[in-house]
Amino acid sequence: MSDSLANRIGRGAAANRRSFLKRSSLAAASVMVVSPHVLGGPGKTPPSDQFRFAQIGVGGQGARDVRRMIHAGGTPVALCDVDVQRAGKTFCQHPDVERFTDYRVMLDEFDKEFDAVVISTPDHTHATIGLAAMRHGKHVYMQCPMARTFDEVQRLKAAAKQSGLAIQMGNQGHSSLHMRAFRDIIERGVIGEIESVHCWTDRPEWPQGMTSVPTSTTAPISLDWDLWLGPVADRPFCKGYLPVAWRGWWDFGTGALGDMGCHLLDPAFTTMGLQLPRRITADCETATSIAYPVWSQIEMEFDATDVCPNGLKLTWYDGGKQPETPTIIADETTGEPGYSAGGSGCMIVGKKMTLVGSTLAGEPDQMPQIVAVASDDDNELAEARQAGRKRVEQLSAENDETSKSHYERWIQAAREGKSESLTGDLQIAGTMTQSALLGCIATRYPGQTLTWDDEKQQFAGSEEANSFLSFEPREGYLYEA
Repeated sequence: MSDSLANRIGRGAAANRRSFLKRSSLAAASVMVVSPHVLGGPGKTPPSDQFRFAQIGVGGQGARDVRRMIHAGGTPVALCDVDVQRAGKTFCQHPDVERFTDYRVMLDEFDKEFDAVVISTPDHTHATIGLAAMRHGKHVYMQCPMARTFDEVQRLKAAAKQSGLAIQMGNQGHSSLHMRAFRDIIERGVIGEIESVHCWTDRPEWPQGMTSVPTSTTAPISLDWDLWLGPVADRPFCKGYLPVAWRGWWDFGTGALGDMGCHLLDPAFTTMGLQLPRRITADCETATSIAYPVWSQIEMEFDATDVCPNGLKLTWYDGGKQPETPTIIADETTGEPGYSAGGSGCMIVGKKMTLVGSTLAGEPDQMPQIVAVASDDDNELAEARQAGRKRVEQLSAENDETSKSHYERWIQAAREGKSESLTGDLQIAGTMTQSALLGCIATRYPGQTLTWDDEKQQFAGSEEANSFLSFEPREGYLYEA
């Protein structure tokens, strides 16, 4: 294999990895073949009219993102994954699209062939990949959470502001009918003055609470373990990290709160203008220095906003913990649907009524689960619910710019050079992600109240807690725009 080809399939990979690729048929998956999507031609959209994107991470969520980007009008011209077996199905579905194992090689040698980068990798690599893509002038769509540490999110927000590029976080429900219904009901003041918010998920679906690292083993020959580690310190491969279990480890993931918080906290942050919490107190089980707790219940206190003039207390629950929620039986006479809280949700408690629902739907053109409004006044309840249902039906029937999916909105902003149309989204996404990450840190100190100093951007009087706000990447990876 030539040095040029070896660089294309993964610069910096270990010698045994290169040796394997020389002798394995998998090497064929990394050979550069010029795609007809890039060249244009009969029956193909010319490059000047395409929105060409490179996908980094193409197994699991990445495979779904490839499909949804194509459905939204994007054209994939490069696929990058450190595990050729996990990526195999997506590779086979797009046989003419270029393939890489190292995103740095892809950006250095192939970046003139695409306009944007979609990042669907583990949390610990989001920041370094996102910043690298922006250095190359690429629009960025990154799966949530934006990053693994508070400082990484700060760097991403600053780079996005300076670059003028279209940057979007993958909390798809933000563009859904669910969110529009939440916003509409809050803006109409139906539920009265907001008193509290409760958000919950039944995750984690992966192990947490571990007190020791799993036994090291030999990495699968299809996986470039060094590239998978990316910016974090080198360590032996362990089966207990992959394919999804990395979410439960501090060095790689952000636990249940990081995974689901950027969906379920969104109604509160979007409709109420919340900033970072001023105080955080966590109750949790088996918090350890290497893994997230088995379950947690985290209280965040926020300063006053226009929507919440007296401030707000938001409580997060995971690992099976859940607040009491209203159960509403369907009314066959009026046609009003029933509601019973599921494994994930957001409940906004007002003085007059309580609003319950979720923003986990992927596409805004799907009729969402009708949000439920609870009240002691049956007539008021029926009128409010009926009005809410009709409003959602009206929103669903609309065919305008606001009905576009999350993916479509990002592609449109990138193609038209109107990154400012996503500025509000990114601000909400950044603040929400950082709030979730502060909540994660609080689980290291169960029963203690951490006070946030917004001016200094650190916890007051806790140097140890502050040490978890940032992370220094290892050599070969940069946190610079």
